[in-house]
Amino acid sequence: MRALVHGPAQPFGNILFASDLSAASQAIFHIALCVCTVFRASLSVLHVFEHPKTITSEPRGQILEVGTLREDPLESLEQLREEANQTGVRCETIVASGIASLTILKFLSQNKNDLVVLGTSAPHGFERLVFGSTAEAVLREASCPVLTVGPHATNSAKQNHPEAPIVFATNFHRTTSHAIRYAATCCKATQSPLHCLHVLPQALESGSPSQIVPQIMKEALCHIAAENNVETASDIYTIAYGSDVSRAITEYARQHRARLIVLGIQQSSILASHISTDIVYRIITESPCPVLTIAFASE
Repeated sequence: MRALVHGPAQPFGNILFASDLSAASQAIFHIALCVCTVFRASLSVLHVFEHPKTITSEPRGQILEVGTLREDPLESLEQLREEANQTGVRCETIVASGIASLTILKFLSQNKNDLVVLGTSAPHGFERLVFGSTAEAVLREASCPVLTVGPHATNSAKQNHPEAPIVFATNFHRTTSHAIRYAATCCKATQSPLHCLHVLPQALESGSPSQIVPQIMKEALCHIAAENNVETASDIYTIAYGSDVSRAITEYARQHRARLIVLGIQQSSILASHISTDIVYRIITESPCPVLTIAFASE
């Protein structure tokens, strides 16, 4: 379990991009490059080779060696390395064998990366991730923050305008609220405004408490920022309404053309609570921009 963050979150200096070398991963690679450029970070591109030691081809029963199957991945990785170097990003590429999730987590542990970048896809529902159970395992077990790029977010880096905000969404849980420090670090690096957001039930949007409750919640958001010594050039503390929290957050991000959504997660919750997992995955797969998740141990 991770300890709580004390003091400002440190900028990302050593970033890992776990790639399956698919066509979709190319766009995610460019987002990883953008992050490296913003934070002047180095990049490691890891591809996990999960094929068995030998594979029998159907037509003639010929046995193919693993070395033959690895030639294409090595070529693809070399192209990524050259592209990164051309943009001024120091890059190394690694091909590893084993179970993808365990290999990625082991690499993170051994190399003390500051951030891991993953891609997701949900063609048949939010619960389907590009790495299947791999992305899920990395999301909940990674020893560092995870930047996840969903299927609607691959073009977001090119579409960002100068005033695109970073949205920090919180449910006011004391543990996860510390993620605002990471949001502030990203705001400083990209010179973006910070929007602190809390979602209230749809039923509270009208009626007598309609003015009182939002004001209390906005003051609570201000308190979280002050408690964590967060100050950016232009902070906005706001409320959204909706019966579906994930949809309310992603819709807010879409309306404001957000650059990034930042979420704090309780490790115990994402492991044990289906509701928490549901909300996080829906936000990731429906978000119009990348989602940065930071998992904290329960107090």
